This record gives sequence, structure tokens and C-alpha cells, in this order.
Amino acid sequence: MRRVNLKREDGVAMTEFALIVPVFLLIVAGLLAFGRVFFYWIEANHMASETARWAVVDRNPYPVSLQQHAAQTSTVEFASDVKVCIDFPGKTRTTADLGDPVRVKIQKPFNFLPILNMGTITVRGTSTMRIERLANNGDPLNYSDLNNIGTCT
Repeated sequence: MRRVNLKREDGVAMTEFALIVPVFLLIVAGLLAFGRVFFYWIEANHMASETARWAVVDRNPYPVSLQQHAAQTSTVEFASDVKVCIDFPGKTRTTADLGDPVRVKIQKPFNFLPILNMGTITVRGTSTMRIERLANNGDPLNYSDLNNIGTCT
């Protein structure tokens, strides 16, 4: 009769590895998702600032509205489902004057688990600047709030 050695440690490393791998992969996936959310936030704020800068000098160098340009300029992933709104806090488009604020809001939904369609948050970027120039007899047609893409909150 052969005796079995119960103190052998064959396979212990493989068992420990199997227990640690899911936790490690979860941490890696979390870091990647955080990086994407951070990119969305930086991109939304950058596009809001760039659009606001063109709005305050009443210029539109693009063949489309400022809102459409802001929605289309970024990467393909960021450009889908983006909302771009320009408004005049406390004023309307027709009553806005030099020195009054122009606010640009950009919103983009972000889904942490796209496979399961769970964990959706809204990434927001905002920029507010003062009107420096009105080219069209005081009516800022180059960035009309009538051309907004979606409704921003």
C-alpha cells in the first residue's frame, strides 16, 4: 500500500493565480473606463471653450453652425449622441449686447458597461465668456441659440 503525502503544495500557485486574476482584471477595466471618462470630460470642456471663443467674437469660419461643428469635430466615439447648446444667461439672442455672457454647454452620455447597457452617466463641459463683438447689427446670427443640438441641462 502506498502512502499519500497530504502536505504537498503542487498547484497552490495556480489556485492563488485563479483567485487573483478576476480582481486584477476588474481593476484594469476600471482604470480603462476612468481614462475614457476623463477623455470625455477634457474633450467636452475643450470643445465648449473653443465654441465659446468663436461665439464671443461673432465669427463662424465653418460651413455649418457652431453647434454642428462642435458636435462633429472630435473623435468618432465622442461625436455620437453629443448635445451642444448655446445660450445667453439672463438674456435672449436679440437682447444680448457687448459684455453680456454667452454660455456653451456640451453633454455626452458615457456607458461604463456598454455590453449590458448599464452604468450610464452624463459627462458635461461648460464655458461662459463675455461677448466681445457683434457683427450683424447687434444680432449674433453666427451662433444662434435656435441651432442647438439637443436640450442641455
